[in-house]
Parts: sequence; C-alpha cells; structure tokens
Amino acid sequence: MKKKDLTKETKILDATVAIIINYGASAISTTKVAKHVGISQSNIYLYFEDKQALLEGVYLREISRLEETPEMKLVMDADRPIIERCFNYLKAMYDFAMANPYSLFVISQIKGLSKSFPDLIEKLVSGHNPVATLFEDGVQAGVLRSIDRSLPMTLIFSVIQRHVENVQNGSYAKNVVSFEELSRLIWGGIAIVPYPSHLLHS
Repeated sequence: MKKKDLTKETKILDATVAIIINYGASAISTTKVAKHVGISQSNIYLYFEDKQALLEGVYLREISRLEETPEMKLVMDADRPIIERCFNYLKAMYDFAMANPYSLFVISQIKGLSKSFPDLIEKLVSGHNPVATLFEDGVQAGVLRSIDRSLPMTLIFSVIQRHVENVQNGSYAKNVVSFEELSRLIWGGIAIVPYPSHLLHS
C-alpha cells in the first residue's frame, strides 16, 4: 500500500480550490483535479474516495483555517460577554475574508452543492457546532434577534463575501467601506441591542 504524501494531499486540495474558483464547485471531478496536479486519477483515490470526499476536504480545511484565527478563538471563549463574542464573530469573518479573499466563495460554492450531496453539509457540521451555540446564546441573552439562525448567518456571510468580491473586482477600494460601516450594517440586521462601538478598538 502506498504511503500518503501530505504535500501531495495539499496539492490536491489546492487544485480543487483553483477549479472551484475558476469554474465553480459543480465542475469538480477527480479526473480534472488529477490533471491539474499532474498525477494519475488513481493517485487521487489514495487520499480521497470520490468527488464528495474532495469537497469535504476543502470545506473542512477552510473552516479550520477560520476557526484558528485569533478573533474566532475569542468567539469560542464562553467566559467572555456574549455581546463581545457576537461582535468578534463579525470581526473574525471580516478579517478572515479580507486575508483569504476566495475562501468564503469556495465555502458557499460547496454549500450550494448540498442538493447534489444531501448529506454533505449535515455530515460536516454534525456534532457540536460552536457558531450555532453562539447564536443560540445570543438569542437567549437578548442580544440577537429570535429568528432561525440561518437568516442572520446568511446575512453576515453574504454581505462580507460581496464586500470582498467588490474589492477584488475593483468596484471600490478597501478603505471606501470600512469595517465599522460594514459591521453596523450587519449588526442592524441581526441584533436587537445598540451597536457596540466600544468594541471597535478593544
């Protein structure tokens, strides 16, 4: 049995991301990824069982990168005030998206395939979901609106993703729309308490 090469596994994931960015997640196939990396298709199966496994690998890698950011670690700290944790979630998403401009696009592309792979997203987010817990805590504390969490989560994700795309496409410069302006816009949609200005520079 061949020994797995972590460098090759990274190249496979990187190739999958590149194809998603250029052609969309629906264009992914083990054949295309193998050709992009310059390896045989059979080599792909040493690391990933099929197309779904490839997409899972990319999705989990992007989510893990987000969870490792300093701001997201603050979000996960249950000892911190809930309003601070909710605000830090916005900051974590914003900073991550600006530093990794294609990540949210890639994540949204993979999530969009959940109709083709009905169990994909459920499998990836099964068990403890810290972001879901954050939203539930925010509602219980009277900070966030008491509505299905998919709505505020979509608002956050979509607004930040569009802002990053606008900057990438040259629609406007990064400094034209500040984090404060963007977060105030989102906060007004998801929260029922005033915007926490004091947290901007904390």
